[in-house]
This record gives sequence, C-alpha cells and structure tokens, in this order.
Amino acid sequence: MRCLIYLAVLLSTARAAPFELISKRSLADHEWAPNKDGCPALLEEGEFEFPHYITHISQSEPDKAFGPQYKANFTPNDISTIFNFDIPLEREDANCTMQFIFPRRKPWKTSRYSYQGNGTFFFTGYDAGSCPGPNTTFNNQPELGSFPPFPPIHLEPGYAYTIDIGPCFVGAGTCVAGVTSTNDTYFEFFQDSSNCPIGLYNTYSYGEPCPPEYCPPV
Repeated sequence: MRCLIYLAVLLSTARAAPFELISKRSLADHEWAPNKDGCPALLEEGEFEFPHYITHISQSEPDKAFGPQYKANFTPNDISTIFNFDIPLEREDANCTMQFIFPRRKPWKTSRYSYQGNGTFFFTGYDAGSCPGPNTTFNNQPELGSFPPFPPIHLEPGYAYTIDIGPCFVGAGTCVAGVTSTNDTYFEFFQDSSNCPIGLYNTYSYGEPCPPEYCPPV
C-alpha cells in the first residue's frame, strides 16, 4: 500500500497491506454533528487516536530542535511538521485508517487554523519504532521508511482525506510517525478533537477495512 495524512503516519508500515487507498471526499450532511454547526462528527469515541507527539523541523534552521508542540505549522520549503502515533498492542487485529479532517467552520472555541496558498502537501513516513523526540531536528530526523514519499495531496477546507489504510499489527505496540511538508502553502492549526475536530487522526475499524460510503474510489 502506498504511504499523510503519514501527515501520514502509519505511512511507512501500512503500505505493506494488500490494498491501497488515497481518497478525498466532501464532508456529507450526515457527517456533521447537529449541535456543532459545520463540525465533522467522524470520530467515534474510543476508536481513534490523535497524535501523541507533534514537533516541527526547519530546513532553514536545520539544527534547531522545536520540542513538543500543540500546533502543526507549515511554510513553503521550510517548516514541516512531524506527527507521531502510539498504536496500542491490543489493536493488532484492527484496521488503521490515517485521515486528515479539515472542516469548513472557523474559528472554534478551542481550535482554529490559518491557511494561505495552493494547498499542496507531501507526506513521508518513518520506520515503525523510529520516533521523534525533544532533540529531533531537520538534520536529526527519525529513520526514513523504505518506501518513497506519497504523491502530493491537495488539502482544502470542507473535506476529509483518507491518506492510508492498513492492518494495525504492523505498528501495534510501537510508534508510527511521518513528516508532512509543503512547497506552496502557509498553514497552521491547533490539533484538537474536543470541540470541532481538525487535523490528523488514526481511526480503528474491524472487519472490512473501509465501507464504500466512507472510502469511495479515487
């Protein structure tokens, strides 16, 4: 399977699955919570992970360590964001779906974003178990995975992006991480699932990996 949104981050591991999926779809009416105007209701309680560690790297300051961050930040050909997920061992029999949720509504009570540019993003996965930390820099990144980066993905508000889907057992019990970058966009958001979900998430499912209504053909 092809490796985002490592943003995506079962990126380097899930591609070993016998199927591959990258899809973009408009957030349909039934996917918006009735009490959250313009907010997606895609995350089932207890069946998703948000990034457990976020940090930035800078091509112009290659030895600068940004440490743990709450916001994702992207600038053209410079600042990229690394997302790290810890996959529990007990999820080894589940399907892991990496998706980026980008709702239309802003601002929110606890989250907001700024977005300017053409929206081209690149996702590159690291080896499973190769985790970012407080000393991570552009020159000192986790070990890259054996697969090439994903093709560029165009991100814009009002859509959910399925970046990768595959068996969780590949990364269960360890971390999976990847770096997301851009060559034409300024984008910053506060990763948050409490009020109006925005950002990169790993969701769990069992049985068929992706119902057609959620993952239409590209």
